[in-house]
Amino acid sequence: MSLLAPLGLLALLTLPVILLLHMLRERRRRVVVPSLLLWQGLPQPQEAQRRRRLPLTLLLLLHLLAALLMALALAQPHWRFALFGQADHLAIVLDTSTSMAAPASNFGGSRLDTAREEARRLISSPTAPTRITLIEAGPQARLLDTANPESMPRLLMALDKLQAGGTGTDVAGALTLAEAALQGFPEARVVVLTDAALPETQAASLASRTTSVPVEWVTVGGPRANRAIVTLTARPRSSNGPVQVYARVVNYGNEPERTILRLFGDDQLLDAQVITLRPRGETELTWTVPRGLAILRAELDGNDDLPIDDVATLSLNQTRPVAVTIVSAQPEILQRALRAVPRLTVSTVTPTSYGRTLATVEPDLTIFDGFLPATWPAGGVLVINPPAGTPLLEVSTQQRQPVPGQLALRVTAAQPTLFEGVSLDSVEFGPVAVIQPPAWATTLLLRGDQPLMLRGRTGTSEIAVWAFDLERGNLTSRVAFPLLLTRTVRDLTPPALPGAILAGEALVVTPDPRTTRIELGRPDSSAEVFMVEPGSTQALDLALPGVYTLQEYANQQVLYTGQLAVNAGAPAESDLTPRTLPASVTPGLEQMLVEDETGQPLWPWLLGLVLVVLLFEWIYVHNRRRTPGESTA
Repeated sequence: MSLLAPLGLLALLTLPVILLLHMLRERRRRVVVPSLLLWQGLPQPQEAQRRRRLPLTLLLLLHLLAALLMALALAQPHWRFALFGQADHLAIVLDTSTSMAAPASNFGGSRLDTAREEARRLISSPTAPTRITLIEAGPQARLLDTANPESMPRLLMALDKLQAGGTGTDVAGALTLAEAALQGFPEARVVVLTDAALPETQAASLASRTTSVPVEWVTVGGPRANRAIVTLTARPRSSNGPVQVYARVVNYGNEPERTILRLFGDDQLLDAQVITLRPRGETELTWTVPRGLAILRAELDGNDDLPIDDVATLSLNQTRPVAVTIVSAQPEILQRALRAVPRLTVSTVTPTSYGRTLATVEPDLTIFDGFLPATWPAGGVLVINPPAGTPLLEVSTQQRQPVPGQLALRVTAAQPTLFEGVSLDSVEFGPVAVIQPPAWATTLLLRGDQPLMLRGRTGTSEIAVWAFDLERGNLTSRVAFPLLLTRTVRDLTPPALPGAILAGEALVVTPDPRTTRIELGRPDSSAEVFMVEPGSTQALDLALPGVYTLQEYANQQVLYTGQLAVNAGAPAESDLTPRTLPASVTPGLEQMLVEDETGQPLWPWLLGLVLVVLLFEWIYVHNRRRTPGESTA
């Protein structure tokens, strides 16, 4: 309940005035008696004693009640609370970003521990609201749970499971979730527990944000010195040459730092350098390392207030191995073009022998040249010059020359760079198979009304169709051919894992379309298993820094094993300087005046009660005056 005109409570000063008037005013009953002789002998009370007695009469109580209600009405109370027992509501927003792992003070304990204890105190307090919502403000805001008094232990369990990790704090999204959860509970508030180590732009945005509920900001921790490895990247100098490595180290403290940076390759020390960091300064380092290393790791010597950003790792296996089977009577042209694709192994099968022998491991990509099987194989499929008379594609028995005209490219969101930098203007495709595009395919390249290239998915197969014969055109003699073939191979096979990502960054992996199960090994030696539908994607939670191992299975067959590096060093988290946040955010006056179905101003009801009390007083006094033998002095 809130008071829109608190000065109206000054009217309560009329209460002692009414009491004083009633004490000064004596009221005696007049009674007709035969003699006063017997009464004159009774002891008489002193005048002071008689005046000190408070005449507790119904009339006095009515006057006091009317004055009290009138004073409250003048204060204009507005009770934005359900009139029939609806409970109040508290939303607790807890920052769980990486910076919350830093110490809250010099006496131990992280900022998250301090915030967790404060949240536990709010939940367990005897005066706690009867409904509490817990919201996590990590890289993505997440509503954890809402509890009533009987289910508060469940809320405490969710609180204990929270861990600090992730780049960025979506406080704005958390406030939006809180406002949605508190809708219908006008007597509600939000408490945000954070270290305020936010980018300046985000802090300014929060300071100017308007909310429909009161928000209380509680800052844990203070300014702390910290240094971090914020960048670790690598790129090869040539296709088979050494690898160039780059690192950037930043000092976020106000004092100079001298430390040692060590570089490891597959846990073997490659280099160690002494570096000096200026206050609020940075330094850059480069190395040249041999090709063939799987994991690079850079480490700063010694611990500071946030040790997890003193280490950065990088996976150098940024291409995924692909096994290709070519089904063709003359596979030489395709074999030569595929030799330039890194980490690709090629095997050949003649059309007459395809399907007769059971392969030990199914290929990641099957290329059919002038041949089609009875059913699509799982995985990637490239069909070149498809024949007529198969149930998989509707192909005319007559081929025809492409009609004159410009080539039309249809770039889709799934293949945005397939034709980038590729010139097909001088290409003669020769006779083209007349294909009726199936419902699952999209035409990517056509001349006139003739489709030249199709792309689509059916079942567990990713399929591309080239409707022309490579031997009857001049595409294979153009520079565009190996480039177009390489991009098609990569488009039909799953992408490789990134070399490194930031902790808490959203990562959606596209596994092999044959995958039925993904096993994710975490840096803390725990593992998580995901059952996936063939051809679907899978989102991964990677908040813990370190190296993850990902394996894809088709039932019991291992299709792919890869490693992914997750790092905590980032300017948004490694700079532990708290930003200025609003002390409180309160809804505007016009919002408090809005009447809704859950509450309304109380002062009109109080004025109504005043009228009822005055009416009752008038009836009481009027009836007393009409009583024989009784009147007022």
